Amino acid sequence: MPEISTALNAPITQLGQLNTAFSILALIGSIIMGFITVRYPPKRLLLAGVATLLAGVVTAALSQTYTLMLIAFILYGVGNSLTLPIVSLLLTLYPQQMRTTALGRIYSGRSLTSIIATPIIGALATSYGWRTGYIGFGAPLILISILLILTKIPEQPVKTEKTDLTAGFRNILMNRSAVACIIGAALSLAFFNGLMVFNGTYTRNHLNLNIETASLAMSLTFIAVAIGQMTSGTLANRLGVKTTTWLSTLIGGISLLTYFSIILPAPVAILASIIGTAMAGTTMTTMATLALEQVPDSRGTMMSLNSAAMSMGAMLSTTIGGVAIDNLDFTGFGFAMFIISLIATATFFAWTRDPGSQQPS
Repeated sequence: MPEISTALNAPITQLGQLNTAFSILALIGSIIMGFITVRYPPKRLLLAGVATLLAGVVTAALSQTYTLMLIAFILYGVGNSLTLPIVSLLLTLYPQQMRTTALGRIYSGRSLTSIIATPIIGALATSYGWRTGYIGFGAPLILISILLILTKIPEQPVKTEKTDLTAGFRNILMNRSAVACIIGAALSLAFFNGLMVFNGTYTRNHLNLNIETASLAMSLTFIAVAIGQMTSGTLANRLGVKTTTWLSTLIGGISLLTYFSIILPAPVAILASIIGTAMAGTTMTTMATLALEQVPDSRGTMMSLNSAAMSMGAMLSTTIGGVAIDNLDFTGFGFAMFIISLIATATFFAWTRDPGSQQPS
């Protein structure tokens, strides 16, 4: 970050606003995707999204000014909004009982990539500069993704007759369970998103861990998320998608409340965080497959709104979490996020319909 700040002649606080631009564009783009998915095939949209991400990586690596870097993060936001809903939508290529397992594998791949990305990018940046670090890891992976999409993902039919672009939104808003899934998506990962933002400060200042131990703890967090994602299919097949979603949200909330708000020896606290993040990995997987089955005729719009809700939830959790930490320290942060987790749990439990049941919507 200091090297980028110097190269672009921009203070670090200004660089921090790049993530805000990304989140806003991802949110707006996801809502727009609710209309676009009605008209265009998923494979074409996925290719467009991945190509936009590649353009963002190249633009960031070549940026000579803050404005160009801002454009790169805008491209990231657009690419993110194009890819995430479509990845969930492509689950319809699998039988229903295999969809959670398939999505868990996809998500866990992303989590494991996060683990190996940091040392590889760091090594490239140290040896050849931050621009090489930026493009040397991301660009090859994206190019491989484009090749795999072109060769391995089949074309899916799309309606050719004139389509009412707002019909999907109306179908979802009239479906109580679908609306509950969207609300739950915005709230259920608040604790996890807050941990991703503030955990570095907490481990260093409150658990008094050195940099090496804190980095190890963060790596364990990513591994736990991947484990939660990979095991989500097994849990969903045994307990049901709905039950797995609300139960993992509740257990994750309790675990992270214990981590942030109860004074414990560092190893016990880290264990609580590992349990909490594993449950978050399960929640983010099963809540997507739960949402996918709510309005079968409007899946594209549903998954786009689900993605938008997750972006909104990430922004809200960071804002609320920051206020709570400033006024009540991390103990207050833990309780504030736990209350949000309880609301999400109650929403999934009381208002959503399990795809395997015949409950009315």
